[in-house]
Amino acid sequence: MGKLSDAKILGGIGSILEIIPVASIVGYILTLIAVKFVSDEVQDGTIFNDMIYAVVAGIVGVGVGAFILFFGAISSVFTLGVGALVGVAAFLVIAWIALLVSSLFIRRAFGKIADRLNVGTFRTAGTLYFVGAILTIVLVGVIILFVAYIVQIIAFFSIPESLPSMQASSAAPMAPQSTGSKYCSSCGTQMPSAATFCPKCGAKQA
Repeated sequence: MGKLSDAKILGGIGSILEIIPVASIVGYILTLIAVKFVSDEVQDGTIFNDMIYAVVAGIVGVGVGAFILFFGAISSVFTLGVGALVGVAAFLVIAWIALLVSSLFIRRAFGKIADRLNVGTFRTAGTLYFVGAILTIVLVGVIILFVAYIVQIIAFFSIPESLPSMQASSAAPMAPQSTGSKYCSSCGTQMPSAATFCPKCGAKQA
């Protein structure tokens, strides 16, 4: 079984598991492995790198936000609850920024996969992730992100078994062209050796 076949199965199953809370971490790992296989098969390491950047952005954003939230909860003891409110607000803002950055890298990775494998569904999923991340600030984005997951599942299961073949530049073989040349006996213009008349003066050639 080739890497694209493995990516198709692992990516499809992983994408399904991503929307199941108790199995989401396993799903993310399987999806990352699938993207790695695609990246290796098309010989473009930037695809996997973009996905890693997306994961790192999400982890760092949630980590920093959680720290601020915890610090705000501690300080609320001395600020009569104001610290907790500030902490929650800061956590939400940081988490939103992290999601936005992460979705941007996912969009880049999926766009490259769409180009290399000729599966446009990946580009659609990447765009939905980005739009959904932007709109999560008004909660509509949550629905769009869910749709993005569904499209991602379809995209992975649409991966071909092998790389798309390069089409020939022409269907019929081209006739051999003469590489020889001669000069017009009348005006001296250089022309193909098979020419019967001079392209400049029109003189008939011997």
